[in-house]
Amino acid sequence: MFATITPVIVPIVACIVLGIWWGRSQPSFPNGFVGDLVMKIGAPALIIGTLGATDLAFSALLEVALAALVLMLITAILAVLVCTICGWPVRDIGVPLVAGNSGNMGLPLCLFAFGPEGLALSLGVFVLFSLIHFSLGTAILTASVPGRALLRSPLIWSGLLAIVLIAFEVEFSTTVGNTLNLLGGMAIPLMLLTLGVSLVELKLRDAATALAMGAARIGVSLTAGVITVMVLELEGVLRGVILLQAATPAAVFNYLLAQRYRRSPEAVAGLVMASTVISFATIPLVVGFLL
Repeated sequence: MFATITPVIVPIVACIVLGIWWGRSQPSFPNGFVGDLVMKIGAPALIIGTLGATDLAFSALLEVALAALVLMLITAILAVLVCTICGWPVRDIGVPLVAGNSGNMGLPLCLFAFGPEGLALSLGVFVLFSLIHFSLGTAILTASVPGRALLRSPLIWSGLLAIVLIAFEVEFSTTVGNTLNLLGGMAIPLMLLTLGVSLVELKLRDAATALAMGAARIGVSLTAGVITVMVLELEGVLRGVILLQAATPAAVFNYLLAQRYRRSPEAVAGLVMASTVISFATIPLVVGFLL
C-alpha cells in the first residue's frame, strides 16, 4: 500500500513544504499577484484545456455536478448540526466547515490518484464548489448578494465555456491545446506553494478549539462523502474523486473571507490550519482505501 500511496501524496507534500520553507525563510511572497495569476489565468486555462480536451460526455458532467451538489448539501446539513451542538456561530464557522480545499489539494490528489480522467472530474467539482463558495458562501457571511464580482470571475466563465465545449464536442487544434496546457500547467504547483506560504502566515491562538474544529471539518466532510457515494451509488473514478474531495481540509480562502468580513478570523485560521495538519494523516488512509 505504501508504494501505491507515495506517488500520490509525496509530490503534494513536497510542494506544500517548499511553500512553508519559502514563507519562513524568504522576505516576502506576492500572495495577491500569485493568487490573481492562478485564478485569472492558470486555473481557467487548466479548466478549459483539460475539460475541453477530455472524452468526458456531457451526461458524465451532469453526473459530476449532481454528485458535487449532493456532497455540498449533506456537508452543509451536518455542519449546521455540529455548530449547533458545539455552540459555534453557524455563519462564521459553518461556511469553513463546508468549503473544502477542492483546488489546492483536491485537484492534484485526483490527478495523481486517477490520472487525466480524475483531474477532469475534479475540475467539475472545483468549479461548482467555487461558484457556490463565492456566491452563497459570501452571501451568508455578508448578509448580501454578490453581484458584479461573481460575474467578473474568469473561473466561472471558463467553467461555462468548458461546458459548452463538451456539449458541442468541440476539439482543440494542437496549437490551442499546447497553449492552454502551458498556461494551465502553472496552476497546481502555484496553488500548493501558496497553500504552504499561507499556513505559515496563519496564527493559532486556541489550540484545543482549533483541533476540534479541524477534526469536525474532516469528519463532517468525509461522512458526507460516504453518504453521497452510497445514496447516488457512485462507482469507478467518480466515486474516488468525490471521496478524495471530501477528504480535503478547509480552504485557506475561508480565512481571507473571515478576515475581510470580520467573521471570527482567528477561529477560522485555527480551523484551516488544524484541518490541514489532520488531513496529512487522513488523506493517505483514504488514498490507500481507494487504490
